[in-house]
Amino acid sequence: MTNSQFVTEWVLDEVKKHYADDIALVISHTTLRLDETEKAVSYFVPVTERGRTFARTFILAGEGFDIWGIEWDRLERFARLEEYNITCLADGELLYARTPADARRFEELKKAQAKRLSDPLTARRCALEAYGQAKSVLTETLFAQSSDAKYGVGYVLDYLAQAVAFTNGRYFKKSQTDQIRELQTMERVPDGFLDLYRAVITERGDNNQKKMCCELIKIVQKFLEQNNPQPDQPGATPAPEQNFQDLADWYAELSYTWLRIRSYCRQKDAIKVYMWGIYLQKELNDVCRDFGLPKMELMTAYDTENLATFAELANWFELQMRAIIQNGGGIIREYRTVGEFLNEV
Repeated sequence: MTNSQFVTEWVLDEVKKHYADDIALVISHTTLRLDETEKAVSYFVPVTERGRTFARTFILAGEGFDIWGIEWDRLERFARLEEYNITCLADGELLYARTPADARRFEELKKAQAKRLSDPLTARRCALEAYGQAKSVLTETLFAQSSDAKYGVGYVLDYLAQAVAFTNGRYFKKSQTDQIRELQTMERVPDGFLDLYRAVITERGDNNQKKMCCELIKIVQKFLEQNNPQPDQPGATPAPEQNFQDLADWYAELSYTWLRIRSYCRQKDAIKVYMWGIYLQKELNDVCRDFGLPKMELMTAYDTENLATFAELANWFELQMRAIIQNGGGIIREYRTVGEFLNEV
């Protein structure tokens, strides 16, 4: 009997005998093990404080074991694609369930996760978040040296690869450890991405690695622009958690910023237009990312000598946003007269 077999049987026996009311599930997750064919225990789902104390970290005959607890709410975050290693849920296998209802809940979370991955707009939002993480890490890495630079560029590669995987409606079964092989099985991968990924790994010089990461950022940026699903694309439906009433309330708040921009454009106050423009651009970036919408590139139209064109583009994006809200079922609370307002409030 191997160490992992012994530990797995011991865990199952202990849970059944002593933690039957405290632990809902015991799960095997082996895609990151040296031998991924072993159906070894990985984590459990506690439902009481006593169950949480069952976590164990130890070394047996030279082999380390980390038997950790994952709460139901964290599994739900995995299902919503909000956690890093979503493989923990996607590739988790049930070894024990306290009740049939617990087993069904686990399987339903796996199905919900797969459904979100297959939705182009949800996957798009995850891809943009991963791309944003890559840029953030690179910003810090540009000022790092030695080991900090090495691990920084590694995570830039990781997050960029995730952006590509999400664009394909996929994830990495082996997290960041075997991404090149897994990417080779995907339908859409940016030209030159895999070669440059390898080159970063094999390059010794920190500064050269950073330069190559900058090039990879550009490659993935172009890739994301070219693979942008539209809301009316077949199979592209808003994720269930998207709340268009929240978007309507956001618009009501931001509508005064659109008013400011129109006013300052008429006054030809280029500085105020620019500074309110970047504020609105940030807000547009956030909601387009959160709702899986095509990016609204407002600041591309900024020209101190032609503020009218900037105002026209801002107005066009405002009309688009209103249509998105209304088509999604959101209600914009607006009143034509004081009388209308008083009648409703």
